[in-house]
Amino acid sequence: MTNIYQPSKIRSHCFNLFLYLGTFILCIIFLPTMLMSTKGSGCFPRIWSKIMRKALKIICNIEVEIKGLENLPKNAGYIVASKHQSAMETVLFHSIIPNLFYVLKRELLFLPLVGLYFPKTGCVAIDRKGGTKTMRKMVTGVKKNLAKGMNLTIFPEGTRTAPGSKKPYSPGVAFLYEQCNAPIIPVALNTGYCWGRNQKMKTPGIVTISFLKPIEPGHNKREFMKELYEAIETEQDKLIHPQELLKQRKGA
Repeated sequence: MTNIYQPSKIRSHCFNLFLYLGTFILCIIFLPTMLMSTKGSGCFPRIWSKIMRKALKIICNIEVEIKGLENLPKNAGYIVASKHQSAMETVLFHSIIPNLFYVLKRELLFLPLVGLYFPKTGCVAIDRKGGTKTMRKMVTGVKKNLAKGMNLTIFPEGTRTAPGSKKPYSPGVAFLYEQCNAPIIPVALNTGYCWGRNQKMKTPGIVTISFLKPIEPGHNKREFMKELYEAIETEQDKLIHPQELLKQRKGA
């Protein structure tokens, strides 16, 4: 009998195939949205995200528990600063955060088909080696989108980190906080236990994504960075391991 708590090569490979093939098919189906406005084109990543979230549950027995949605401001134009453990959150966030956009590296614009959707849906592409010029361009693009009622998601750690690891946050998040005059919503999560960095295997569990109280504009950079780090890392340590939570729910 298959152990529902253990990763399965077959299920993992099936999901990976579904992710890539499904994304390709949806990119073709939604090509007409390229003629719509930025918000109109946003229906593609939202629907794609919901489908992949459902596929994770059905194929891999990975569920998502979301806490603190009431902390998302009613007025759009905010910034979500999230822990980053896995590609899973980049898949899931479009189904959770309305009118979402990312800052991404320019090279992603050249991906076949999917690269067409990044600028159309409001993503701000930058050259990571561009220095000060890149930062100015990024802030200009982010401010423009926030003013339109879109919401930015950034990852202060700068790269994916393994569960349990802690690293300093990039000063870029403080720069955006200072320049954009927008509330920052900290996010803790534990997706890395189910979908590890650079791992094809998917482990069953109930991951938690926890949205915390906004940090309003007005703090200096040092105060802001301290409050952001402590908020995320403190909540991070409280999250129940996804496999343990799954066992609790199945045994209830």
